[in-house]
Amino acid sequence: MSSDHFAPPQDRSQEVQIPLEPLKELLVKLFVRMGMFEVEAEIAADRLIEADLRGIHSHGSRTAERYLDSMDMGDIDPRAQILTLKETPAIAVLDGSKSMGHVAATRAMELAIKKAGEVGTGTVVVKNSHHFGAAAVYVLMAVRAGMIGYCTTNTGRATVAAHGSTQGATANNAIAWGVPTREGAPFVLDMACAKTSWGKLDTQTMYGLPVPPGYALDSEGKETTDSSAVKTLLPAAGPRGYGLAMVSSILTGALAGGKLPINKTKPPEIEGSEHFFYVIDLKQFVEEDQFHNELDSAIKCIHQLSTVNENEPVRLPGESEWEQTQRSLGEGLLVHRDHANQLKELAERIRFDVPW
Repeated sequence: MSSDHFAPPQDRSQEVQIPLEPLKELLVKLFVRMGMFEVEAEIAADRLIEADLRGIHSHGSRTAERYLDSMDMGDIDPRAQILTLKETPAIAVLDGSKSMGHVAATRAMELAIKKAGEVGTGTVVVKNSHHFGAAAVYVLMAVRAGMIGYCTTNTGRATVAAHGSTQGATANNAIAWGVPTREGAPFVLDMACAKTSWGKLDTQTMYGLPVPPGYALDSEGKETTDSSAVKTLLPAAGPRGYGLAMVSSILTGALAGGKLPINKTKPPEIEGSEHFFYVIDLKQFVEEDQFHNELDSAIKCIHQLSTVNENEPVRLPGESEWEQTQRSLGEGLLVHRDHANQLKELAERIRFDVPW
């Protein structure tokens, strides 16, 4: 579930089906060719494909070329060593050393999960990292460990307007919560602090669709529906999204010893990103059965609420993405033909035959 109110575009006439195994093999080969260790290339590929499975193609394999280009330019170090700067039983501060954000973020969430298992909660911040893709994929790591996970990230320069201004004050920081359930979809709230993400605007353009009204401003601070003219996004729910974005900037930029977005002056590939991960081992707070009995009861009641639209059942955050994941695991990914062609062009560079 994201903070924007328009559904991801779907148009079968513009889409191509991609099988998962060759896609992962391609991504791993591309990253290894740039110098990544195979185990870290697999981590990066997994995080990208997990985003694709959830239907978040704006943060999935479509972004691979962006990261490859950053490695080519020297902005991402494919063999970076992630360093531990500070550590206690409950917290750690990591230096990503300009590594690929997906790798640094995965290592940080693994460490937060380990600490939560030992002392009840684990908090890990990362500085000197890069864009980490979809926030949901990291909280799902905690969910798979039977724990509650939270993460946020500081993505770059100030591109989201302050409430009451037409100028950028914060980055379009993402936040995500993940809560395990006994069966079916876990609760996953994954949202941008602006009305939508930059990647989803790219998806709108790919499908030949405009930016919805009330989402974005041009260079003169005027509202625009032309994706090529967008310079600033508006915060989700006005002061609420603005406030959430500021808190995210503080938990990442300031707490990790980096910069808040308004103080970042260089392109995001050069300035890098900071991340924050927090994990709760629920079993150390309450009997696990008691927790799940209460959650199951609430979910059942919510599903039985009357609907505004009889064709749209009442859902919890993360349910539609979980259903999309189950479909994609069975059938492969449906992606826009431009997305498929971009991957095919990358494959041709390394003489890898793709079956699409």
